[in-house]
Amino acid sequence: MFRTLLGSVLIGVAVACSTGLGGAGDYEYIEDPVFTMEISPPIGWTYFPTKASDAANTQVWFFPGQANDSVHADQRADAELRAAMMDAIAAANIPLYGVDIANDYTSLQVENSLGNTKGVGPLYGKVESGALTQTAAGAGAAVDMIFQPYSKQVKVSVYNAGATRYNWNIVKNTFMQKLTLNFNSRFVGEVVISKT
Repeated sequence: MFRTLLGSVLIGVAVACSTGLGGAGDYEYIEDPVFTMEISPPIGWTYFPTKASDAANTQVWFFPGQANDSVHADQRADAELRAAMMDAIAAANIPLYGVDIANDYTSLQVENSLGNTKGVGPLYGKVESGALTQTAAGAGAAVDMIFQPYSKQVKVSVYNAGATRYNWNIVKNTFMQKLTLNFNSRFVGEVVISKT
């Protein structure tokens, strides 16, 4: 009887240790997490130059939905990142009272390349599904632009909130869903959750 009891206790302890209790598993408690991601930002999080770099291309130098300046682009990015994160936290049943959300996103000036194969401006872009996915530096009037995939690292910090990694994974998945479907972000890779 005692051996059976002792054996079942040892097996229970071994199983508990292997499932991540006290480790980096789903039961790890994380307070004030930081979500680090690589995204192709929505075009609304960028802004166009005050005038076209190429005098012949003045009618299409901006993208529809693009901000007029860096202030508006940063405000829109901040509002949409906050909205997506707050919706995600609420979906995971984590209390929102006193929670603060911050991010390190900075907007980018980019010009529409429509109708241009050669550009003299500083940076041209291509949009797919509402996100800026490719950029090319203006190469001059004689050289064709070469577009490269574009993504940017963004960190979103949540303050005054704590939960298990399991709950933060629910937040992460809902956050990605909200940013993708509601605001046209495109994720490049996985979102990583870390402690501050």
